[in-house]
Amino acid sequence: MTYKLMIVDDEQANLRLLERLFRRDYQVVTADSGEEALRLLAQHDVALLITDQRMPGMTGIELIKHTVSLRPQMVRIILTGYTDVSALVEAINCGQVYKYVTKPWNNDELRLTVTRALEYYETNKARHELLHQNQRLSARLKEMTRGFVRTIADALEAKDEYMHGHARRVSGYAVALGRRLALDGAQLEQLELAAFLHDIGKIGTPDSLLLKPAPLTDEERAVMQLHPERGARMLAGIPEMQDVIAAVRHHHENYDGTGYPEGLSGAQIPLSARIIHVADAYDAMTSPRPFRQAMTHEQALARLEEHAGTQFDPQVVCMLAEFETIAQIRRTIAAGSCDALLLRPVTHTIDVYDCTPEELLRRIETEPALTVAVLREANARAGAQPSARLDEACALLGADRVRELIARRWLMGVGECRASDEAARAPAVRCAVAARLLAERTRLIAPADAYTLGLLHDVGEVLLRALFPAEMATIGALTDDERVEQEVALFGVDHAQVGQWLLEACGVPRPLSALVLTHHDVIRINAPGALLLHLANVIAHADDPYKVAALDALGSDRLALLGLGRADLAEIHAAASSALEQQQLAVLC
Repeated sequence: MTYKLMIVDDEQANLRLLERLFRRDYQVVTADSGEEALRLLAQHDVALLITDQRMPGMTGIELIKHTVSLRPQMVRIILTGYTDVSALVEAINCGQVYKYVTKPWNNDELRLTVTRALEYYETNKARHELLHQNQRLSARLKEMTRGFVRTIADALEAKDEYMHGHARRVSGYAVALGRRLALDGAQLEQLELAAFLHDIGKIGTPDSLLLKPAPLTDEERAVMQLHPERGARMLAGIPEMQDVIAAVRHHHENYDGTGYPEGLSGAQIPLSARIIHVADAYDAMTSPRPFRQAMTHEQALARLEEHAGTQFDPQVVCMLAEFETIAQIRRTIAAGSCDALLLRPVTHTIDVYDCTPEELLRRIETEPALTVAVLREANARAGAQPSARLDEACALLGADRVRELIARRWLMGVGECRASDEAARAPAVRCAVAARLLAERTRLIAPADAYTLGLLHDVGEVLLRALFPAEMATIGALTDDERVEQEVALFGVDHAQVGQWLLEACGVPRPLSALVLTHHDVIRINAPGALLLHLANVIAHADDPYKVAALDALGSDRLALLGLGRADLAEIHAAASSALEQQQLAVLC
């Protein structure tokens, strides 16, 4: 193999001497300045760089520092007569210089140095190639793991919608607790995965036991207690799952040794399993089930503290008790005090008493805060059937009561109307219009229900911004995935989960509110209704129909769930823009 060498020196005599010395054995590229060397390095795959130190403009050390990112595997030798010793020592200590050679050099010694440097280059190159190969294998393994988790998410949701939402929440609580217990990044990644998969073994548990409203018999309890070991066996064939398997197997071990399957106690139980045990119990107690009502945050925490030291790890329970953000979110929603937090300033008032019922409805349909207030009050009426339809809610309340709610909204919201406030509200309305059009095309959801979900799809984010403005401001510029990760770290839940809780508090039927929970998670969306909501959000934020039609994040299989093609998305984008203009004109009139 013929190696390519680059020689850099501002003295032409030195360049000619060195070129004659090496040109018989190597391909030699020369440059008389650091700037020219960088230009040539962008064109040539150079194995070895030999550069003088003292050159006008850019010194040899400065050139070498520039080449580290440009040609990371290249070996670097510096020729020096009277150099800056501190800069040279720094470059050598940082691994940027293989060796330095003093002037005047000995030709035989320099040839030997170059030979050894190229041997080092081969070793370094092989190491880099092995590193890149390992990185590629690691990426493939992570992709396989994500595909496996997506399959499990499908199976969990097919088994029971509650199980899927429960897995997401437990995962969020566990990661938030793990951060407060100072787990590192790798441990948190394993904990997140284990918490999401902790109930995977329940796929084999009969529904009659999972949904039984009465206490289980001893025989039924024995069947139920098989799920941790079943889950561990299901994961046994997946590479790099040892820590996850241990957490899944032992997440029902009690701190005092009375749990199952092995009766471990205290520190014998993996920390991740102890964290999941607390997160699992907390979510189970605070989530409604067909056979019982949900506890409040305070009630669930009191129960956990009562059993700390026996069933649960006291330290983990203490961390949850100090987790004030989740308590504040739950209290705000439970108390019904979020309506005012969702309001945005307005600059004018209207005489609502001159509005017809149809005009009142159009105004409700453009304001998420009013939608929340109307749905909450209408669904709370005695005998009312839970509904997401705004026309039914307004009819149930009556025009006079709707006028009162709108008037109260204007009285509470009058103030400076910032451009950012309108910019935050407009996408909600666009999403609502797009969701209604998609529902009319696909018939997966009633169009009126789809409109409400589109209007309120990100209401959880609005509430988080109102409750925690400083924290939310720090994550505003992140990507969607990064933002969700940070929300979970800060609050224990992401804004989609907060949105689902808020919709449930408004009386929206659970099958509809559950669609808000996963509509941002395009990788794991399997419910067609959630995918419809995701598409509506994409359409609402796209400024060109062709950007929607060419959306790379959606595969053909995802669109097939809706019975749509990419051309359909562009048509719906155009129709949504037209419908939105007509709606805005109707409100103004």
